[in-house]
This record gives sequence, C-alpha cells and structure tokens, in this order.
Amino acid sequence: MKIRKFNEDVSDLSVDRIDEIVEKLTEISKDIDQKNEIVDSLINELSNYKSSKKDKNDQIDDSIFNLQIIRGVFSESTDKFDNVIISLEDYKDSGRKFLI
Repeated sequence: MKIRKFNEDVSDLSVDRIDEIVEKLTEISKDIDQKNEIVDSLINELSNYKSSKKDKNDQIDDSIFNLQIIRGVFSESTDKFDNVIISLEDYKDSGRKFLI
C-alpha cells in the first residue's frame, strides 16, 4: 500500500470511466426497483391471508413483516445509488470538490 504525502496530487477519474460507472449503477438501481415491485406484489398477495388475530402473528404475518423490511432496504439502496450517481456526475461536470 502506498502512503500518500499531504501535498501529493491525486489523479482524476476519466469522463469515460465515470460514464461507465454511472451506467452500471443505473442498471443495478433499475434492477433493484424491479425486484422491489415484485416484493410489493408479494406483500399485497400475502396480505389477503393475514391472521385475523391482533395479538398473535403466524408465519404469513411474519413473512409480510420481513418483506416490508426488505422493501425498505431496497428503497434505501436505490437512494444510495442515486446519491453516488449524483456525486459522480457532479465530479464529472465540476471537477473534484472536497466535502466538509
């Protein structure tokens, strides 16, 4: 591992490489969105079979709960991908900016 000196310049990513990365991230984000739609569909389907008891859960209730967690993680993941894409596009357009 190379240790950088305090005043050593860091090389920049090429515009082409940024575009490649953004394209891959966009593709992954779209795939996650599609999977999220499937999860939503499964939640809706399983909701028809929820237990009528309010004080006890069964396997269906537990499955719905876990799918809802997955849906949240998927949504959070696509938000993070969007943040990375926005940051890389800004880097490409405006150059390196050090964040505070």
